[in-house]
Amino acid sequence: MTNPRTGYPDGYFIYLVKQVEMGMRRPFEELIARHGISTPGYTALNVLQFRPGITSSELARRSFVRAQTMAETISALGAAGLVRREKDPDHGRQILLFNTEAGVACVADIAAEISRLESRMMDGLGDDERAELVRALRTVRDALAVISHGDRAPA
Repeated sequence: MTNPRTGYPDGYFIYLVKQVEMGMRRPFEELIARHGISTPGYTALNVLQFRPGITSSELARRSFVRAQTMAETISALGAAGLVRREKDPDHGRQILLFNTEAGVACVADIAAEISRLESRMMDGLGDDERAELVRALRTVRDALAVISHGDRAPA
């Protein structure tokens, strides 16, 4: 059935988003692999760049992976010297995570290549269209966060 608001069949938007995700996966994974890092590792380093001092469970939620996957990712990043752990001074049993200087440098080293990939992905869009696409995707992400997690505020 065609959706009267979009003019496309029901389910098309979800299918289109999946096509975009699958289409960017290989070039993205190849790019970060050249830097010796996995997709969960890159995501974790980026989240920690903007939210230093969070727990592994919070990092897992913000990185879209299970806690067990994040524990493995943090172990690998720690062994590579990219992430450090500190005891939470307010909660003795809680461990907080931070990027090391090497972790910050790793994200910075990859940034220009990521920017080029994103630019290539959006070659057919003008600056205003790019900004609108990002705004629209954030709106969709926030709506999905409410659907998935109730009334909790999105990241």
